[in-house]
Amino acid sequence: MAAGLGWKVILVTLGLFLEIAAEVIKLNITSNWKPEFGWEVICSWEMLPNDTLQSVRLQNNGQQFMIYRPEIHGASRAEIFRTPENVMNVDCTLTAMKGRRGKCVLSIEPYQPPTIDFTYTCEVSGERPKFMIERKDYVVKTLVPPSAAKLEYKAYEEVPPGRVMLNCTSSGLPAPSLQWTVADDKVQADFTGRLWNATSKLWHVWSFLAYTRSERSSTVTCTPEVHSHNELIKGAPAMYSSANAFGIQAIIAVPIVLMLHR
Repeated sequence: MAAGLGWKVILVTLGLFLEIAAEVIKLNITSNWKPEFGWEVICSWEMLPNDTLQSVRLQNNGQQFMIYRPEIHGASRAEIFRTPENVMNVDCTLTAMKGRRGKCVLSIEPYQPPTIDFTYTCEVSGERPKFMIERKDYVVKTLVPPSAAKLEYKAYEEVPPGRVMLNCTSSGLPAPSLQWTVADDKVQADFTGRLWNATSKLWHVWSFLAYTRSERSSTVTCTPEVHSHNELIKGAPAMYSSANAFGIQAIIAVPIVLMLHR
């Protein structure tokens, strides 16, 4: 009898817990990189059926930069915030009556090369009598994986015979490094460079390697790499293959076809 009563208490307690856990504001944050612009971060919410939105507070690295209150601002509020590093455009909009559903879209366009991650916080509060609050932090990583390597080459038939100048390029954030290998051996580039592209909002990098074809066929590979958050991220490599020492050449792209110039 006592054992049966104990199970009833456990089931009732569990039911109350699940009921309380279900009574929360649904809050979600997503982000994506928009080419030739920057980041778009979206905070979306859904209140309980009997609740009403009181406010949405937005923070950047723990510092509040905007509050949206439908009671004051109406069905939407848009603001622009400018800093020496970037411009932030925020647009908060209700998508259902009484603010039950809505979203705040944060667009971030960098003016200068971004170097550090930032934490975006979205806090949604309900009205009386419960005054429910839901808050989420979202880390926006300063990372755009390296683009597929592109390889160009120019062959020289004068002395020394079979001399080839290879130029490899890639883009990404942070600036990718370009790794050269001949067959299975790593080799140093003759020259490397990088440039911040204000249009693409990415680093453009290039690397030159002077290579002399041998009598035996060999392959030269250029691989873009980025070290980020203790992780090595590689872009698709590009390869140059010399079929023989008499000037038969080919470029092999993995996995894309590359533009060739003589």
